[in-house]
Amino acid sequence: MYTLFNSLALSGQHHIQTWQQQGRQWASYSLYREQATHELYIPHTVLNLVLQGDKRMYDGKQVHHLRAGDALLIPASTLLCSEILRPQQQYSSINLVIPDHMIRAELKKKNKAANTKALTTLPADPQWQLLSQSLLQYFAGEQTAPDYHEIISRTLHLISKNEAISAMLAKSVKYPLPEVMEKLCTGLPEVRLLEEMAAMGHMSTATLKRRFRDIYHCTPMGWIREKRLQMAGFLLRTTQQPIAEIAYGTGFEDVTHFYRQFRRCFHVTPLQWRNMESDLFSK
Repeated sequence: MYTLFNSLALSGQHHIQTWQQQGRQWASYSLYREQATHELYIPHTVLNLVLQGDKRMYDGKQVHHLRAGDALLIPASTLLCSEILRPQQQYSSINLVIPDHMIRAELKKKNKAANTKALTTLPADPQWQLLSQSLLQYFAGEQTAPDYHEIISRTLHLISKNEAISAMLAKSVKYPLPEVMEKLCTGLPEVRLLEEMAAMGHMSTATLKRRFRDIYHCTPMGWIREKRLQMAGFLLRTTQQPIAEIAYGTGFEDVTHFYRQFRRCFHVTPLQWRNMESDLFSK
């Protein structure tokens, strides 16, 4: 279901440029000229700076509608769905991969109560625009890439202006749950028991529940339900699959139960959701 996002290259890209640090890609400029959809597992923290166009990012019961000038923070070990909109208009963005060790070093003193771990559209700040334009000039020019540590430190400094978001990010790298998330990439629809999830991470059910309560502010099975609804909402918008097929394919065993859960989450029926042109949720 979900593809590992570790090379910064995705299907549908018309053009991509990347920079490397010690053999690993840490920044990319991507250009799309056609609509594209992706289901991704993001193992490391990523900052997405939107330069042109529109896209939707699905994260549980939240759908973020991103436009030019927006900055989206994607915490480590996130399962998300992405939809590049309006094929008649170019979409371009810059992605920065922020390593765990720099987050720990830069944000280690952030002790304020953390937001729930989730995709976060960062508060508007002219500094994000300045950072985007600076990076774009490097990508567009012939010069070598900017200093890696300087750019990542600058990015973390901007993020640190918001205490709750900084605390969320610091906590997300402290408890990333990579083994659980890697297995859920393909096995999320099949999970039925809490014990199955705990076994994926080689931990007790008590530890798993504590980690999810601390990071996501919900139970593990509640998180599973939200991710199933996330995928269902994404598929309803981006495919013509029958609603019942989507319900079963995302892990619901009963279509009536799926309808009830979907309406409780998104406040409309699956058919109404599919037929709507405007976003139900945004920034």
